[in-house]
Amino acid sequence: MSSFGTGIAGLVGGVVLLMGLLAFCQRQWLAGFAWLLSGLGLIALLTFLDKPGSHPSEPVETRETRG
Repeated sequence: MSSFGTGIAGLVGGVVLLMGLLAFCQRQWLAGFAWLLSGLGLIALLTFLDKPGSHPSEPVETRETRG
């Protein structure tokens, strides 16, 4: 994962965590779980989209192995 992608996922994760904690503090249990689950899904999606080789404009590094 690139450093830019890690930063974006971290920002998104921080905001979603704070929203979930705010909901739990107000005893909105269902909303808190919804924020946390949607945040996990969004971070998983961002991580999947930022994997190496997922962008056609980026060259993919290949290593030659001896066998």
